[in-house]
Amino acid sequence: MGFLLHFAWGWLCGFFGTLPFGTINVSIAEAAIQRGIRVAISMAVGAAVIEFFQAYVALTFYDILTHNPAMERTIILTCIPLFLLVGVYYLFKKNHTIHPPTTKAANAMGFAKGIALSSINLMAIPYFVVIGGYLASSNYISLRPEFIAAYSSGAVFGSFLTFLIYAKLGQVIKRKSEKMSRYAAKIVGLIFISIAISQAIRYYW
Repeated sequence: MGFLLHFAWGWLCGFFGTLPFGTINVSIAEAAIQRGIRVAISMAVGAAVIEFFQAYVALTFYDILTHNPAMERTIILTCIPLFLLVGVYYLFKKNHTIHPPTTKAANAMGFAKGIALSSINLMAIPYFVVIGGYLASSNYISLRPEFIAAYSSGAVFGSFLTFLIYAKLGQVIKRKSEKMSRYAAKIVGLIFISIAISQAIRYYW
């Protein structure tokens, strides 16, 4: 029962933590528009897998991270140039007006892209530190290694469900609005840049 409870908490935190517009989910929606739903799902799988390691590290080293504010500032400082670079890439990315049949190579590239985007999204670690720490201090979850693994596994499935919703949203946008589809990559780029600017403001002020 303990494993299922921790899995459920991880599922909830993973789902609601990735539900708001963010760098990864809007990238997955853009992939669904430009490359097709299968590539977007492959990307979602890659991104969700990384959530396991981010949640596991956050809770395993909870005491160290909460007593070391410099660590969070380092994470923020690292994310700023990464988000700016990815944002600029999306801004100048050419749209693909013709969608070739999905291939294994395209799916593999989508999976790798999901891993890459999720890996640079280091802000997920402070999120899991805060929410996981609250749950642990309130005795909702235990920070024993086996329960942390169960929680982190739940976060993977919760995040994947959110990413799947955004992939489906990308399909809807593609069908309903050709104009918005053409500007999907630029919208994603602006979101990355906006987050980088907001983190810079947070860091320096």
